[in-house]
Amino acid sequence: MKLPVFASTAANEPLGYLDTERALLGLSEAQTYLIGIPDQNARCYVDDALLNVDDSGQHWVWEPGFFAGEVGLELELPELAHPIRYRVDVSPAPHKSGRDQFNQYLQQIIDFMPQLATGTEPAMHNVSGRSGFVSLWLRYARLRQFIDRYLTGLRAIQDRPIVRLSSRREQMPLHMAKRIDGITVQRLTANAALLSALSGDLDAEPPLAPEQCNLDVPFHEPSMDNPANRLMARQLIEVRRLARSMLSELRDLRVSGSETETDLKERLPRRIRFLKSVDKKLERIERGEPFASASVEKRGVADLNAVSGHPHYNMTYRAGIRILRQGLSDMGGDEQHYLAPTWEIYEVWCFVAFAEALQSRYPDYEWQLEQSPVSADLILRGQSGSKRITLFFQTTCPSLEKPNRYGYFSVSKERRPDMLLEIVDGDQKRYICLDSKYTASKSRILDSMASAHIYRDCLRCGDAAPVLSIILVPANDELSALGSVNYWSRNGVGSAILATKEDIPEVTNALLSFAT
Repeated sequence: MKLPVFASTAANEPLGYLDTERALLGLSEAQTYLIGIPDQNARCYVDDALLNVDDSGQHWVWEPGFFAGEVGLELELPELAHPIRYRVDVSPAPHKSGRDQFNQYLQQIIDFMPQLATGTEPAMHNVSGRSGFVSLWLRYARLRQFIDRYLTGLRAIQDRPIVRLSSRREQMPLHMAKRIDGITVQRLTANAALLSALSGDLDAEPPLAPEQCNLDVPFHEPSMDNPANRLMARQLIEVRRLARSMLSELRDLRVSGSETETDLKERLPRRIRFLKSVDKKLERIERGEPFASASVEKRGVADLNAVSGHPHYNMTYRAGIRILRQGLSDMGGDEQHYLAPTWEIYEVWCFVAFAEALQSRYPDYEWQLEQSPVSADLILRGQSGSKRITLFFQTTCPSLEKPNRYGYFSVSKERRPDMLLEIVDGDQKRYICLDSKYTASKSRILDSMASAHIYRDCLRCGDAAPVLSIILVPANDELSALGSVNYWSRNGVGSAILATKEDIPEVTNALLSFAT
């Protein structure tokens, strides 16, 4: 089923159609779109958020927020047991850098520290791999992508379980023994008294009690308690534990709204229902065969080999591994994960770019990245003798002259600049404030300059104000004066173009000339 998509400002001709066969291209963030409603009883979800109907009752209204990437839409119809899934590709807004440049930002961030790119926005990107990083939405995205494949595999295992003969030995009366083997004969011939008793020799001494006249006989019966089923049962327990853990986290999650981030609260109810459904399906399978008969406490080196020899077991096991995998390390792959808003991606990329540039420029410094510091999100420190360079990312400067542990504060309300570049040479300390603005339009750049003035006027470290307060933008074709060093010197504020890795050395040199 194809659904027409219109621009709200010109709804006569569709921009394109939602199609199950391919992703719809040509949409961008911060725009409004109308999606044709095929049935009045239908419902449409974008990343688990239910879309509202417009005043005409003929369209769903969708406004992509500040995100770029591939977005999943699901159409629910009363007569269908499963939703119809569509994909839409959302590009960065026209006043920002293009899609290719945005993907380069992502690649550089993921190479530096993958978790800096993750978030909760509906748009998803192909990233994969593993690391020590654990996140609720990373785990949720993996479960959502691979659970159908995993459940299908578990049901295939239930339909065609691996069965092995289980062997044991028991003591049985002669008339009940159905089978004997060499061990039975060997033990019988070694017991003269038992042999005499069984042969009917009544004069044999000493006489044996009835319970002493049993044969040691073999039993062979089919069993599902084997290495392959044990391994799959243990994995099933782990996947269900993961689903239940996320369900508990979502129920306890407290979210706050933001004008620059997509509302997460409206997506939670459907995600909670989804996890409850997954848990119920896994519980039903766990209670059935062959998983109920598998002794999960028994482990052995043969478990994995036993699985790899059976295609439906191997496929299911690999799907479970994908669900349980942690972390990210690479762009590409067959996984898609939630990322941060585009403006936040640009902020993070600016930090990564400066961090790498400083380490490259000063190779003789000893560098250390603090990932969980107090009063900041990240801190890069470099030192060589009495010289120190510190790059703060998202440091909190408390209000009313109450310094944080690094000595920074605001003379008015609390401020949180994107970056502070601090240069210390002996007793001399200077610092520069850097604020990233993911925009390239003249009017938006001029509006954004307000933050440069605010930080210059209110930030302090001891008695010192910033020697410079700059906004970083991906392009600035109409306001070149803001980027000149002379302008910075005269006014203490300005802007710098930071669009690619190639821009970093020049901008870094210009900034350091004010702080050294």
